[in-house]
Amino acid sequence: MNLEEFGEVLRLSVSPSIIISACGLLMLSMTNRFGRAIDRARLLVRERAHAEGRTLASIGRQMAILRQRTRLIRTSILFAALCILFTALEMLTLFVCATAGIDNGVLAGLLNILSLACLCVAMVYFIKDITRSLEAMEADIDREEPVAE
Repeated sequence: MNLEEFGEVLRLSVSPSIIISACGLLMLSMTNRFGRAIDRARLLVRERAHAEGRTLASIGRQMAILRQRTRLIRTSILFAALCILFTALEMLTLFVCATAGIDNGVLAGLLNILSLACLCVAMVYFIKDITRSLEAMEADIDREEPVAE
């Protein structure tokens, strides 16, 4: 492989590198949301021990939402990680095929499609989590509103 061909291989690997970087940033955000949801659940468990009536019902609703949210975020993180894995395999395939003189664009294309599909699934679950987090906030607001007598 000459220098010009090697430069072409490096050029082809830039796009997947950007996907890996972007997914890494998304995963950072997702893991932060995951940690906050877990911390909030732990706080609610402590509050539940001393709650009663309407407050207890509100805490139960919030905990159910947090349970769903943590599952959504976990799934989103899983698919983002799979996106990174498939992208890394794509880069490896491109490099090995180019250095070995093998024309196997089909495998690299398939890995690219799998990578982007995983990214799409991760984003769908992330959006679902955001929607559920608004429901948890509404439950918290409902708990703080005074009961009309």
